Amino acid sequence: MRGTIVLLLGLIAASGAIARLHAQTAPAPAPVVQVLTSDHRYRIDLESAPDPIPMSKYFTLRLAVFDPRAPATPLTNVKLDVSAGMTHGAGHEFMHGMQSSPVVRKSKGRFVVRGMMFHMQGTWILRVRVHQGAVSDTADLPLQCCGG
Repeated sequence: MRGTIVLLLGLIAASGAIARLHAQTAPAPAPVVQVLTSDHRYRIDLESAPDPIPMSKYFTLRLAVFDPRAPATPLTNVKLDVSAGMTHGAGHEFMHGMQSSPVVRKSKGRFVVRGMMFHMQGTWILRVRVHQGAVSDTADLPLQCCGG
C-alpha cells in the first residue's frame, strides 16, 4: 500500500513537471496578421485583436516585432508608435484618424496597445512605426471594424 502511494505521488510530481515544461516550450499562437515593414527591416505580428473589433468602444491589441532574418525571437530593443485611420481609397494618407490616443507599453518582449477606438465601420489602417536607434520603418495593417 505504501509503495502504491509513493508511486502515485511520483507520477503526480512528474506530470506537474511535464506540464511546466510544455508551457515553457509551447509555441506562441499564430498571429492574426503578419506583415513586413516597407523596407523589409522588421516583421510585425498582430498577435491578438478582438473579433469582431467593437465600434466606439476601447479595445487592446498585442504586437510583436521580429527581424525577418532571425524570426525566432521577438526584438526587445525597439520602440513603437501606433496610429490608425481610414484612407477611403485616397492612397496612403489618412482622411481621418481615431478619436482616441493609443498608449503602447512593452510587456515580456511584446507590445500591448491600449486605448484603440474605431468610431466608424469599414477598413481601418493600423500604422506601426518601428524605431531601433537611428533606424525607423513603417508597416500598415488593414483591420476591419465592427463585423462589416
